[in-house]
Formats: sequence, C-alpha cells, structure tokens
Amino acid sequence: MSVSPRANRAARPSFATAIVLWILAVATVIVVELQTSSFREATAGREAVTLLRARWAARAGVEATIARLGFATVNPDLTDAFAAEFEMEDVALGSLDGSSYIVRVSTEGDDMLGPADAHAKININAMSRESLMLLPFMTDDVADAILDWIDEDEDTRVFGAEFGSYASQRHPYEPRNGPMRSLLELEQVSNVLPDYVRGEDWNLNGVLDPNENDGDESWPPDNADGILDAGWSAFVTTRSVGGGLGESGEARMELPLVSASDVARLLNTDSDQSEAVVNLAILGSLTLGDFLRTDLNTLAQQNGMQASSGRPLRSLSNEQLAVLLGETTLGEQAGSPGKVNLNTISDDGLAYLAEIPISVRDTIIFDRKGRSQGYTSIVDLLDVAGLTRDRVADLYEVADVRSNVYVATCRGRDERSGVEVEMVVTLDRSTLPIIIREVRTR
Repeated sequence: MSVSPRANRAARPSFATAIVLWILAVATVIVVELQTSSFREATAGREAVTLLRARWAARAGVEATIARLGFATVNPDLTDAFAAEFEMEDVALGSLDGSSYIVRVSTEGDDMLGPADAHAKININAMSRESLMLLPFMTDDVADAILDWIDEDEDTRVFGAEFGSYASQRHPYEPRNGPMRSLLELEQVSNVLPDYVRGEDWNLNGVLDPNENDGDESWPPDNADGILDAGWSAFVTTRSVGGGLGESGEARMELPLVSASDVARLLNTDSDQSEAVVNLAILGSLTLGDFLRTDLNTLAQQNGMQASSGRPLRSLSNEQLAVLLGETTLGEQAGSPGKVNLNTISDDGLAYLAEIPISVRDTIIFDRKGRSQGYTSIVDLLDVAGLTRDRVADLYEVADVRSNVYVATCRGRDERSGVEVEMVVTLDRSTLPIIIREVRTR
C-alpha cells in the first residue's frame, strides 16, 4: 500500500516529537544518574571525612601516650614503680574537634585506662618446658613443638616437631627455628589451636569487645559473662624486651669496659669495692644476679681476688646493689626476651612461672599488696621475710620491676557519625626516642 505525500508530511511532526521526547528522556536519565553519582560521591566524601577524623583521633591518643611514656622515661620517679603508668593513664581519655579517643585494656574483669604492660605477661620465647606445661590445655606434644619451633637446631624433641612435620602438611611451611615474633605465629606450631591462644579475644587487642561478650550471637563464641577470657594471650607474650636503658633513663654502664673510678662515682663505693666490681665483671663468667646472690667479699674470694689494701671487702649496701642492677650491664644482649614485671603481673600469671616456688609466689602476692608504690628495685625483696639472697637471685633470672614495652589499644571516634577506628600500637622504650614496634589498625 502506498502513502500519499500529504500523509507523509503529516507523519514528520510526529516523528520529530518522538525524537525530542526520546532526547528529553535520555537527558533526564543522565541528569538523574549525575545527581545519584554526585550524591554517592558526597556520601563517600562525608564517610571518608568521618573515618579520617576517627583515625586521627586514635592517632592523637597514641601520640599522647608516646609523649607521656617518653617524659616518664627521661624524668623517672625512682620512688614510685607505677609513675610511668600513671602518666599514661592521665592522657588515656581525650577529645578533639568533633572526635574523641580512649586508650584502655581489659584485665581481671575490669576495663583499665592506659596501655597494657607487655612485661605483665611471660615472654613465651623464654619459657621453660615446666612453665609451658602449666598453661591451660597444654600437652607434651604441644610443649615440645613450641620449644622445637623456637630453638635453632633441627633436633626433634621426644614429642616435638621440626622441619619434616611441617613439610608434610597439605600446605608446607617451615618452623622459624628462632624466637617467635607474634602470638599469631604460635598458631602455626604443630597441634596448637587458635582457641588456645586467643580464647574470646579473637582480634588479640586485649579489650572485651561487644562481639566477645554476646554469647553465640556473633563470632567468636563466648560466655557473655562480662569478663575477657583471653586464653594463653592473657598470660604469655612475644613483645616484652630485656636490657635497654637504666632506671634513670640513661644508657647502662658496661662494667667490663669502664674504670674503677667510673664505678665509684656511680655506686658511691670505695676504691677496693670499685676495683673488685670491675675485675669480677672482666672475668666474663658472672651475671648481675651473682652480685645479688653472694656478698662482694665472698664473691671476690671465690674467684681468687683480694683487695689491694689487704683488708676484707665491705659488702655492697642494698642501695648500692639497686644501682648496680638498675644502671649497669655485663654485656647482656639488647632486645632479648623481657622478664616479667613483679609489680604488674597478675596473681594468676605468677602461677605459670615454674621457676618461682609456690611459697615464694605467695609471699610476693601478699607483700606487694601493702606496697602502694610497688617494688622500685628487685633488691627490695631482700627485706621481705622469708626471701633469702639465693631465692631473690633465682627470681631475678626471670623477673624484674621495670617494663620496656607497652601495648596501647586506642579507639578513636567521630562523635557525629559514631564511626570508630582502633589502633593497637606496640611501644618500646628500651631506647630513646621511643620505637613503635608494631601498628594494627581496624
């Protein structure tokens, strides 16, 4: 059928109208999409700003903690073992423009302001088999496997695991044969379950989070009792560090490398005592604990020495011993696994140190309750009834009263949106300036 020219002309305006309407529809779609995209970008921008505000609030809390820890290290209060902790507690809560932060740790059923003391736990890299066996759920095969993982050789203990055990896994890997660097690494050891290590503290931040106190509503499973059951992580660590600065915040004096006059100025000793200390240090076979275990005159005689004056050596006073242990070194390796701090380790934590007899542990627990300012030197224990020089010297092998490393769990919050960012930062003051060893952000 043909179309007349008149009909064809009549159809043209309708076609043009359709084209215009189509263009308008497309333009509308484009405008709506642009508006939607702009809205999304604006929303994303606002979210980015709130996230950034929360992040910087958390960072501010970390920086405040670092500043106070540095101040307490350089300006120590040698009469109060908790002075550094109090300094950091003072800045554990803070607010900025539109945001806030809190530094806290869950311990013994309570939330405490300030960072966690890494030396309040036992460094697993220094634990004996006897101590390992005291941990909950520990078995012979796991204890031996942990020790095999840490030691440098490939000799497998009776129930342990070395290279061959890990090479035969579906996804093979190798044991470190060196100190563990984190508790997460502990989970790589043969037959170690994550539940053993973490308990309810699945993110290992040391804080009882809402999802760790809601029963089975969310992961991880917990008993919703308001108390953080942190598994082994409540009692062991890899973060504590030995050696480092002295109690005064100054570098320790290396006894084998100094003169008798240097020792005399530091310890306020006479010439005979100073010479004996230096000569004993040069032997290279003694530890600082030996000066604690045996009086100076006997120690010199045992090593074939006598005073140049021919008179018996005077014993070092407790004050002189405290300075000797707190400000000198016999060349101990810096960065070695740290000792536990007798002021901050929990009563339960002490129970996992096999090297401390039950009677000594109970004596310390009872005695320290009456010391509001704590032990300022391991030498203070010589004044505790029932603790002999031998027992205090044995204790000094695994314990001290100073902490080098703290772990700050700081949560920053944007007050308008409620968005939060958490930073878990490991701070090491064994040297100055303070070193940030690890940062985890979520």
